[in-house]
Amino acid sequence: MTIQDPFHTLHENTPAIIASYIHKGTTNTFDSLSTSSSPHITIDRRIIDHQDNNNRFDLELKLTAHEGPIELEQLEFVFHMDIENTVMMADGFQCWTHSRELDKHGSISSISRTVAWWTQFDLQGDYNFYQYSGQVGVIHSNSYTYFRNANTTVFVGSLSESSGYTYFKADIPHNRFTIYKDIQGKRLAAGESLELRYLVTQHTDLNVMWQQYAQYYYGSSNALQQQQQQQRHLTGWSSWYNYYERVTEEDVVRVLEAFKSYDYKIDVLQIDDGYQRAIGDWLDVDTQKFPRGMHYLAREISEAGYIPGLWLAPYAVGFKSRLAKEHPDWLLRDGKGNVVVAGPNWGGFYALDIYNPEARAYLQQVFDQVLHDWGYRLLKLDFIFAAAMIPRLGKTRGEIVWDAVTLLNELTQGRALLLGSGVPLAATWGRLDYCRISSDASPFWDHTVLRLAHVRERVATHNALMSTLHRWPMKHVFGTDPDVFFLRSNDNKLTPDERFTTCTVNMIIGQLTLMSDDITKYNAIEHQLYASTFPKVHATIQQMIPIGPDVFRLDYTCNKRRYISLVNLSPVLFKTKLPLDETVAYYFFEQKNPLVDQQGLDDKVAWYKPEHGDEILLRPHETRSFMYITDHFAGSTGHFVPGWDIETWDDQQQDQIIRITLRKNIKTSAFNIWFTVDDGVAPTVFVDDTETEVTVMPLDKSGIHLAKCSIQQDI
Repeated sequence: MTIQDPFHTLHENTPAIIASYIHKGTTNTFDSLSTSSSPHITIDRRIIDHQDNNNRFDLELKLTAHEGPIELEQLEFVFHMDIENTVMMADGFQCWTHSRELDKHGSISSISRTVAWWTQFDLQGDYNFYQYSGQVGVIHSNSYTYFRNANTTVFVGSLSESSGYTYFKADIPHNRFTIYKDIQGKRLAAGESLELRYLVTQHTDLNVMWQQYAQYYYGSSNALQQQQQQQRHLTGWSSWYNYYERVTEEDVVRVLEAFKSYDYKIDVLQIDDGYQRAIGDWLDVDTQKFPRGMHYLAREISEAGYIPGLWLAPYAVGFKSRLAKEHPDWLLRDGKGNVVVAGPNWGGFYALDIYNPEARAYLQQVFDQVLHDWGYRLLKLDFIFAAAMIPRLGKTRGEIVWDAVTLLNELTQGRALLLGSGVPLAATWGRLDYCRISSDASPFWDHTVLRLAHVRERVATHNALMSTLHRWPMKHVFGTDPDVFFLRSNDNKLTPDERFTTCTVNMIIGQLTLMSDDITKYNAIEHQLYASTFPKVHATIQQMIPIGPDVFRLDYTCNKRRYISLVNLSPVLFKTKLPLDETVAYYFFEQKNPLVDQQGLDDKVAWYKPEHGDEILLRPHETRSFMYITDHFAGSTGHFVPGWDIETWDDQQQDQIIRITLRKNIKTSAFNIWFTVDDGVAPTVFVDDTETEVTVMPLDKSGIHLAKCSIQQDI
């Protein structure tokens, strides 16, 4: 049988269909390969072509019940297409779930049964309702996927996540592709239809494909553009990764005073778990730890010029909470009336029944008090998956989690920025302001036991970075939160390379970048590096590509300048070379990691000419970033992304004059700006309209004639 590429297969071929459903108490199975029709259902396929784009169409698959009611159990559409030599994106079940590209040599295994029994970490994923094959070359992805080869990428994205989770399954060695819908529990009355729709688009640029996909979630291209224009880059501090549940009012006040004292221009100061007496009892503040109440801290944070943020897990109810004892009827129960356990955290927790009117009224009271009376303006809403542990009321799990996110918007009514976490991502696209795109980070690289036990949601910096690198295009559907970075040397097992890698990746990819360090314990170099992250960089990523096993290259622009970052997440030394374009003459500037040997940023710079063929070495877990030099600007050290410290660069070559305007809120007090000079003749340089002394440097080993001006600022 001749098979086609993914794009043409999905456009031209009718899939094999497998459906299982219950009708009048009897389970029925329909398999289009063995029978042509079913007495109870029909399934129709339709292609909607986009007249303005031959490389894009919508695939519609519609199931209609003729005799009802029916309750669906399984629904699959199977295609045979040429994918053996492609790489497939395998996005995880929820934001914490490990996500990355895989090829025919890759595999995805379910959590170890022993570890699941011991830890109950299986409850955080889809292990209990989706069958993992564990076979080499059998890959699955949630909500969307793409197949990439050397020539093009074919993207397939669900437009119907409000009706249930979508899994894209591929048996790559056998060229088999399946669209699987987690449809368990979905009821259809006679004459009622379930319409499933998918965007299929082909391009070489993931940015273009994600922009097309995002338009469906925002309703139009104009709405998408408006959202992206309003989307804010925010930096800040969270209490969790330093104080955890031990956090006190005194801790928060001390941190607040430190940020004011050092005048770090953060945007958000967020109090995480630990202020409440029990999970679910959100308005019962632990007054021994927070004697002046939560409104006091919100006011103090606001008066300091920061956005006050607060953590809530609105659908989680602790075993020992007052809510669980006084309102057991508000808890989610299975078909036998048993309370559903939603996770192991805090000694175990239940889920709130989001369809219970009294429970919804309680949540409205919580949000009204937190937002109106206390005054918090950013809410981190965690463990959202808990609302949808089981299908019920004729709804699928995915339908319920969609309702759960809808409820959050109804309860908050635009009164705060919403940050989602612990949530299947497609339910939040275009619906929350920000969302986590990774697992929790940690002050250690990885957890070996949990990694070997295939806990895809494990707390680990390596796990977080892998997902963050692969989910960078999600900036088109919400503000991305890659979780925190750690610069501190206290209470931290991350190496200097690992700390710098996390900071670099998070700052470049994330739109919301938080940390939890006690900045009063920073040494001088840690302060210098943290200061060099201000103001928050706005990077436009062109691509993220693998260049070796667990080694990646990020291509991006900032302020119209080009950069690459080489990220080695592997445990071994990696050798590579800088890209060489023979049609364009350019050099590279590098500002190296100052944490490695505690040298300042000005002492850690280098220039490279790619035609020299210099070998670039990446230590295990090291990241190195390079700026293309294509004009007279040859680098700077006022920001960890060289050039972001400069607002404008006006090079009047004919008059040998360079006029530089520095960006506002630069926190580095002393730094250098380098530029190339012709024949060793220095131009006249004005910085913020003041003529600045220029020093011509000795000829660099790369063969570049350089000069520099030194900037001193009163910070």
